[in-house]
Amino acid sequence: MTKNHLITVIIPVYNVAPYLRRCLDSVINQTYSNIEILLVDDGSSDDSGKICDEYEAADSRVHVIHKINGGVSSARNIGLDEAHGEYVAFIDSDDVIEKDMLERTLANAVRYNVQISCCLLDVVEIDGTSRHLADGIKGVVPSKEVISNYFSDQFTKDQMYGPCNKLMKYTLLQGHRFRQYRLGEDILFMFELLLACDRVYYDDYVGYHYMHREGSAMTSSFSRKRLDYIDAGRHILNLCRQHAEYALSSAEIWLYSHVLVTLRQIMMSGKKSEYEDFFNVEKQYLKVNRRYLARLGMFRKLDYYGIMHFPLYFKILKQLKK
Repeated sequence: MTKNHLITVIIPVYNVAPYLRRCLDSVINQTYSNIEILLVDDGSSDDSGKICDEYEAADSRVHVIHKINGGVSSARNIGLDEAHGEYVAFIDSDDVIEKDMLERTLANAVRYNVQISCCLLDVVEIDGTSRHLADGIKGVVPSKEVISNYFSDQFTKDQMYGPCNKLMKYTLLQGHRFRQYRLGEDILFMFELLLACDRVYYDDYVGYHYMHREGSAMTSSFSRKRLDYIDAGRHILNLCRQHAEYALSSAEIWLYSHVLVTLRQIMMSGKKSEYEDFFNVEKQYLKVNRRYLARLGMFRKLDYYGIMHFPLYFKILKQLKK
């Protein structure tokens, strides 16, 4: 494989000073050296910006963009606007990649002529132990098959709901940007890219390490970010209606389940009065689309009946968890 393919690595940075050097060292020491590294400092108030400047001064491939805080989507979008590479990789500033991740994903992208080349990712817990996600296939997969599995297959969810364990052709990214959601922007962005490409390559090599530093926004107690996730989910559902009707049924069940979980979290957090308008609208949505409940598990069914008929159920759950 030639070294003629420039790779742009986009790293949004915000208040990650204790972890940033570890991330940047894993990128600058890649076995594939023809890269430009765009560090987008999203208005950090700690030493993250200074660390970025330090790496820029030491390595001509590093370029720093300082901006006022606007969130990870705005930082990634600025990186896309400034990218010069034929391929683009996104890396979160507290994560780590294997030294040959870029070389290996690029080799697969070129060899198999795909616009998205993926490696596996794992989760590194706070205590340093690693947790491998779902095992899956290796090889070229039509994007239509990936979309069909997007809402139900655990391997597809683990590997395709974010942009970070991938190398993507820059031409695929043209015209696509991250929306300003606080949660759900990744899955929407990737879904749009899957609709625009033909094939994806999956490697069975763990090249990306997601560093788990705190409770997941998807599974922890309620945050108003969940409202953005539901909005992003509805946007995906509309895209299915327009471009991927073959995945519409599973997308509807997926969204229905997430609405149930969100209302459950609101009830468990005691914030129902704070989100009364949202709660009532989504409660009606659950009622009107009750047919999807039959496709869900027992706990989601219990959530439904608790929301609709027996709110004391959530008080009992809270007591049991103490």
